[in-house]
Amino acid sequence: TLLTIPFSLCSARLQVFVFFASVLFSPEHAPWVLFSLYLISMSTAMLTALLFKRSVHPAEPFVLEIPPYRFPTWRQILNRGWQEVRHFLRRASRFIVLGVVLVWALTHLPLGVEPASAQSWAGQISSSLAFLTDPLGIDPQLSIALVFGFVAKEIVIGSLAVIYGAEGDALTQTIAQQMNWIQGYSFMLFTLIYTPCLSTIATLRNESKSIRFTLASLLWSLALAWTCSFLFYQIAIRI
Repeated sequence: TLLTIPFSLCSARLQVFVFFASVLFSPEHAPWVLFSLYLISMSTAMLTALLFKRSVHPAEPFVLEIPPYRFPTWRQILNRGWQEVRHFLRRASRFIVLGVVLVWALTHLPLGVEPASAQSWAGQISSSLAFLTDPLGIDPQLSIALVFGFVAKEIVIGSLAVIYGAEGDALTQTIAQQMNWIQGYSFMLFTLIYTPCLSTIATLRNESKSIRFTLASLLWSLALAWTCSFLFYQIAIRI
């Protein structure tokens, strides 16, 4: 269960997919692109379950207690809604804002270099990852966004705005000019499958009580993401 849950298509990933689908695909094709990502999400989870169901042996039985179902009261609805809003605001202040600030620092430092250039710290990081991302059709700017997406997937769009120095309609035009739909779908595939955010990793560690299991889960998701994106991109550019 712990291995398969990270492959679910969460709301943070969904906003990345909606953005790229609206930029790179027509209104007729964009819904099918999102639907295909949902299918791939379920497929990777089922594949993981089939591959590891015999090799992972839990130390204790898994018991899920199901509470009785009742209609919620308005007080419960408002209370739960406020808890979710407060959780998002706390998450935004901790991860999203700090993450975007960190992206700005890496793309503008050291002093005297052109922002987001190859000489910046972010450019140096992307250059070191080029041997992994080039076969996937993912350019250096997108690879930087993937690195920060490791902290929280909500940072991906904000980091792209900082990296390209544009927002709103200007950002969508820049993205449309920088890549084609094959590169965009390869990027979405990798974002869908690769390492979940830090909060998910912390949950994996707490629930499994094993650093080894957590690292194995991270390595599996990275390897599966790279393989799927590689196969799609290499096949698509040859058709």
